[in-house]
Amino acid sequence: MLVSIAIGALNEENYIGTTLASAFAQKTRHSFEVIVGDGYSEDATEKIAKKAGARVVFEKRRSAAFQRQAAANSAKGKIIAFTDADAQLPSYWIERAVAQFEADSKLVMLYGPVYFSDTPSWERSASKLVMDLYLPFLAFFGFHNPVGSNIVVRRSAFEKIRGFDTSLVTAEDLDLAKRMKKIGRVKFCLGVDVSVSARRVKKWGYLKFTFFHIINGIKYQLTGNAAKNYEPVR
Repeated sequence: MLVSIAIGALNEENYIGTTLASAFAQKTRHSFEVIVGDGYSEDATEKIAKKAGARVVFEKRRSAAFQRQAAANSAKGKIIAFTDADAQLPSYWIERAVAQFEADSKLVMLYGPVYFSDTPSWERSASKLVMDLYLPFLAFFGFHNPVGSNIVVRRSAFEKIRGFDTSLVTAEDLDLAKRMKKIGRVKFCLGVDVSVSARRVKKWGYLKFTFFHIINGIKYQLTGNAAKNYEPVR
């Protein structure tokens, strides 16, 4: 099965090299392609991506939803695995994710925990504890709370709902899960994990970071609206 790894990026020269190295290091039975949806970065993002072997597509409108959608529009795989340009993907990521789709024909979307990659060990352990308890707790009650850096979808279902809602600046990942749930099964999987930079936490602090995402998530679930501003942190 062909799998498309889709990476949204904007001015990510400091991180994307590591992300792409981990993407191309996947140990899997499946063939895969790596696509970077770039928002016309002004730095070396494009150059680094192409040198690593990724296909780069461009989208002048800038947001996580637009960059991810641009990559998805170019995808050829039956499965699309979304991640971010500051992520580190374990070598089993694709293999474990695809196994879930092979085992369940009704599965349309899979997501897993996202841990911090560049914090002291106690902070990584704390983030792991929160993710490993919080996300499955919400999923158990039907409130899926995926993080955009670790979402895998069946392309046919993704295209059926017309992909991400690009009018959303934030909560586009929650919105995707909500709409995918209407046409098939959405599942949280603890064993399909990725790690990302804690750069936003380092700039905002844990209190602001936590409250922003909790309140924004609740706001979206209750009203269908979400924050329209999300400052870039590079």
